Amino acid sequence: MAGGILASGVSGLLSAQRALAVTSNNINNVNTEGYSRQRVEFAARTPDATGYGFVGNGVQISSIERIFDSFVTSQLRSSTSASEQASEFNTLASRVNNLLVDADAGLMPSMQAFFNSVQLVSESPGDNVARQVLLSDSETLVARFKSFSQGLTDARDSLNQTIRTEINAINGLTSAIADVNREISSALSAGNGNLPNDLLDKRDQLVLDLSKYVSVSTVEEGNGALNVFIGTGQSVVVGFDSRDLISINNAFDPEQLEVGFSAGSRAVEISSQISGGSLGGLLSFRSQLLDSAQDDLGYIAMGLAETFNQQHRLGIDLNGALGGDYFNSLGSTVPQVLGNQSNVSDASQINVSVTDISQLTGSNYRLERTGSNYTLTNLDDNSTVLLATFPSTSETVAGMTLSLNSGTIADGDSFLIRPVRNAAQNMGLSVSNPQSIAMASPVRATNSLDNTGSGTINSGSVTDSAAYIADSYSVIMADTTSGDADGSVIGLINDDAATGNALQYRLVINNTLVYTQNEGDPLLADQDALAAQINLSTTTTGVRAYVDNVSGTLLLAQSPASAVPFTVTEELLDSGATPLDVADSVTGYFGTVLTGAASSNTQTYGGTANSYIVLDSAGNTETSGAYTSGDPIAFNGIEATVSGEANSGDNFSIVQNINGVSDNRNGLLLAALQSNLTLVGGTASYEDVFGTLVADVASQTFQSGVSSKAYNSILQQNLEERASISGVNLDEEAANMMQYQQAYQAAAQVISAADSMFQTLLNSIGR
Repeated sequence: MAGGILASGVSGLLSAQRALAVTSNNINNVNTEGYSRQRVEFAARTPDATGYGFVGNGVQISSIERIFDSFVTSQLRSSTSASEQASEFNTLASRVNNLLVDADAGLMPSMQAFFNSVQLVSESPGDNVARQVLLSDSETLVARFKSFSQGLTDARDSLNQTIRTEINAINGLTSAIADVNREISSALSAGNGNLPNDLLDKRDQLVLDLSKYVSVSTVEEGNGALNVFIGTGQSVVVGFDSRDLISINNAFDPEQLEVGFSAGSRAVEISSQISGGSLGGLLSFRSQLLDSAQDDLGYIAMGLAETFNQQHRLGIDLNGALGGDYFNSLGSTVPQVLGNQSNVSDASQINVSVTDISQLTGSNYRLERTGSNYTLTNLDDNSTVLLATFPSTSETVAGMTLSLNSGTIADGDSFLIRPVRNAAQNMGLSVSNPQSIAMASPVRATNSLDNTGSGTINSGSVTDSAAYIADSYSVIMADTTSGDADGSVIGLINDDAATGNALQYRLVINNTLVYTQNEGDPLLADQDALAAQINLSTTTTGVRAYVDNVSGTLLLAQSPASAVPFTVTEELLDSGATPLDVADSVTGYFGTVLTGAASSNTQTYGGTANSYIVLDSAGNTETSGAYTSGDPIAFNGIEATVSGEANSGDNFSIVQNINGVSDNRNGLLLAALQSNLTLVGGTASYEDVFGTLVADVASQTFQSGVSSKAYNSILQQNLEERASISGVNLDEEAANMMQYQQAYQAAAQVISAADSMFQTLLNSIGR
């Protein structure tokens, strides 16, 4: 019996000792990250059977349990990934946001100062001091664009370096997880299936650390190893082996790093499949904010440079020379064409230039050949355009002109087109001399003092510097007539052979005979010949003829101008004694078929003009057309507008603006560009596009900040929940220690009692 009591006491003593060791381990690891509280599970030893029943043999430790909840751990990993992603995105977005909205160093103050200076020069176009201030503010604006662009470029470079660093950290963690998998599997085999709690804690902490970089999911194998997957299911740990991530160059852009795997001799890019964690935050920041911010900034820079240049070229400077580019021309130099690294063709074979800034959107595009088709895809909305003439001839799409420089493009090749990405960093000032700022208009228009109508002409402007021809032009208000001459049919006299008449055609204007054609005379060869005949009598008739040699139209205008209509009469006469016969006829030069029965016809013109004709200084016709008050008259890159009621013969002059030092018309148009809707298909100004950029960045920054706080709150709740389950409570452990101490002491007393009984027995036998 004493032996049974002794064995029972020893079992209690040893069990209490082990329990004290576990409790001590809990207390010592109270601050160990990832440690899960352990608990001793006791079980009664197998009792001995006796004739009067079973007698217990004491206690034993059945297991040391790890207090752990897999669901809470999974939630903790998920919330950690989400919190880290939102936090990383918010940190990076805040830097860009602060860069854009800086009240002193921001872009808007510089742009406002620039246009204020343009306005001041337009108010005093001859003031060299104001012009110098404009150049200074222009240089500041250019420097601000460059500074912003450099800031975003630095952010991109820093992001690349951070991607490398985080990939290395991820690889270190996955390798460590694979090593711990091996240790756990070995421990399970050596420990008869008992769980290696500390190793499990170590592995769980490694997986949790991994979730700070990228979202994680796990699957446990039968041998205790844990398979780990990231992103949308890419395996990084399988059993005892880890699979390293690598940083690779973007398929199109070698300066942009992507995340990938090695696959034999090639690499597979998985950036688009990465989510969660700080690495997911980096990649989403780049794709959702940084790329668009850099493109929008470039779009504003190109929009400002190109539209300002276009208007500046339409003016003249203080030296009377046509204005050149004010800023560096970006449309032909900035667009990037980047070939896919798997292409057969070279990107230099393709040329892209911006030819219509108003139709440009700021988006990037992918050009690809499939079979004989060439498709251009807008990467912002994935809309596609099937190119009709490229590459046989150049083709203009979305404000860009695409052409093939040389060779052919191989089937399957693709190219990334960035029309505006580098515009801000390439922006520069082309004007250095204050006198070269073109504030005046190259032309000026005036009304003739002899005009009789109420029509007035505006000051006129040059709308196309390339087409502009400097000369003195006259805009003459006239009437379109039915006058015609073709040298073969019109004016042909048909005589009734039976009568033998000597027929004659007469043209009379304002009761003055201006032309006579006898039977058998040669016909007028063309409109110019008809006009020449009419103009021989202008002094008498007060009517001058003009010919639009493009349309072949004959116009008549009173000379001098008059509000009184005039008449054009056509007559068929018999110059002999025989009266006209019905069969006698002539087709008049003003469209009347005259016969013996109807030998005369009168048409009335003049008064209010219905047409205009423009002549150069040599009298050549430049253009003509129907007159509508307020409609523009355009020719040779010049545009002017006549408004009001103009009478026949009213004359307006459009001449070179010589010595236009005080002229500010082009300056006013330059200043108006600040608010003009010149971008996004004519729906937005520079400030609108910049405001949209600022609002988008601010919105994403705010949303990521809200998300970061929300996910961090969830993370703290999950941490607290895990701590409540797996964390060490010192008060609880102290109570357990007292309990196990008392159990240890009681077991010692049992052993002492057994020893006393045994000694008593020995003493009894010894007597």
